[in-house]
Amino acid sequence: MDFSGSNVLITGASSGLGLAVSKRFARLGANTILLCRNEQLGDAAVLDIEREVPSASVRLMTCDLASMASIERFVADFTGEYTALDLLFNNAAVMKRERTVTEDGFETMFQVNYLAPFILTNSLLELLRSSPTPLVLNNGRPSDRLRLDLDDLQFSQHYRMYDSFFRTKLCLLLTSVELAQRPVSHGVSVLMADPGPFKSGLVREAPWPVGSLKNLFSATVDEAADNILYVASSQEARRGSGKVFKKRQEVPLAPYWEDADVRERLWSETEAMIEKSESH
Repeated sequence: MDFSGSNVLITGASSGLGLAVSKRFARLGANTILLCRNEQLGDAAVLDIEREVPSASVRLMTCDLASMASIERFVADFTGEYTALDLLFNNAAVMKRERTVTEDGFETMFQVNYLAPFILTNSLLELLRSSPTPLVLNNGRPSDRLRLDLDDLQFSQHYRMYDSFFRTKLCLLLTSVELAQRPVSHGVSVLMADPGPFKSGLVREAPWPVGSLKNLFSATVDEAADNILYVASSQEARRGSGKVFKKRQEVPLAPYWEDADVRERLWSETEAMIEKSESH
């Protein structure tokens, strides 16, 4: 697929998978927009890309996904400047050993890993619909055995780092499938992609030796980035919407993921949380 001149927005792009994927899109001629929380690290990422790809069209925009006010400012800036968005890669994520809350009162992983991409995607849908081949690509694929506690979405009763992390990814998957079913996303492909286990700083708070062992037996970030690029550029993958991929293979939707009652309740609960936050 030709990405030359396409507007590609990548969250969590200052390091790791986000940076590796950004380099690939820059090499393909995309207008690559890095969305980073830390301006200094973001500037360093831009320089890194420009060193490797002298012809790159790359720029930095800053946003703290743990701040609703920051997300709102970014959306206003982006929609005020761009008239179309061809690809949104919701990559940014955090993993916290202890339960913490953001300035908005949300559990941190729940906000950064789920609420933020939910808001970004829905806020940028109009720009996506202005593209001839729009794609929303969300990073992750939880186990099909995992279930949500819809009465404890923010883990106030039960918090375990890995378990809670993957529940945030389950929220993202369920609303990805739900968005694909809604008329508002007509013409926009919404896909969930698991690049496979790879060496990542995401597990820095994991108790020793769990994180170290995970990275020891994982693929490189470049291999993971190649898997993401494959899904993003595959015409076959883009046919239809609401699909889930592991590495380069489509994964059948688990019965729980297809449960419209669960998806619709999660969507409704999410909208209510956001509206309540905005009213404060």
